[in-house]
Amino acid sequence: MNDYTNNPADNFNQDRFHVETAEETAARISRRQLKNMAVDLQGRDQAILQALQNSRYMTSGQISRQHFETEHANPSAAQRAANRAMNRLQDYGLIASLDRRVGGVKGGSAGFVWGLTPPGSRFVNLGADDQPRKRSYDPSPRFVEHTIGVSELNVQLIGMAGIAVMDIQFEPNCWRSYRGNTLKPDLYAVTSDGEYEDSWFFELDLATEAPSRIVAKCEQYQDYYRSRIEQSDYGVFPKVVWIIPTAKRRDSLQGHIRQSAALTDTGIFVFILPDELEALIRKGAGI
Repeated sequence: MNDYTNNPADNFNQDRFHVETAEETAARISRRQLKNMAVDLQGRDQAILQALQNSRYMTSGQISRQHFETEHANPSAAQRAANRAMNRLQDYGLIASLDRRVGGVKGGSAGFVWGLTPPGSRFVNLGADDQPRKRSYDPSPRFVEHTIGVSELNVQLIGMAGIAVMDIQFEPNCWRSYRGNTLKPDLYAVTSDGEYEDSWFFELDLATEAPSRIVAKCEQYQDYYRSRIEQSDYGVFPKVVWIIPTAKRRDSLQGHIRQSAALTDTGIFVFILPDELEALIRKGAGI
């Protein structure tokens, strides 16, 4: 669940979370230079940039698992290949790493956190109309933690053997407008086991929100469910999956949900621990 606020601007103005180094600020990359880069960069390089555009931040380890592990004999070889790719894209000025790593120094190279620079965002959007340059902001630690968590969810989904991800929408593309309100899931996905398709709204809990905030978010999901807009547009209402860090926290939240007189359509929700995700996806949304 997105419970962070960095400044009064919308949390999901994507450009405000891009990292720009002093060198890049001093030497802006022109549109012609970006077009020349597009000739040089390989398809996988462009896929990595698109993944960073979608998710905003990913670790080197996540990039390795998503883009390199299927082509290398072992995770170490995949990580080395990923590191070479990230260094190359950094040399082009398209990506930059944050000062802090996931797991600290013990996280090694896999713990580096990467995001697009403003030129990197412009590179990804070369085919679109020119967008005005926007200011960059330093992301809060909580925002980075949450974003990396959602990126991990995406990597796990697309890495499940025998499960195809038919559609995936990150914020803000997964947001839903209804009755003058906006529902803001962390991630939307459609998965298939080859026989059935299942739709999901995902909420990643960091155990930083008061239970009352979680109940209020569930009430908003219930309101959206009762609007019938999603069912009309997509034919089904997704299962709302809350991913909770500990069993104690999960039990507490479920207790508050049961005590809420306003929440009666509780069948649309499921609360799981992180290591229960794959079993849930394989079981399907009709549980």
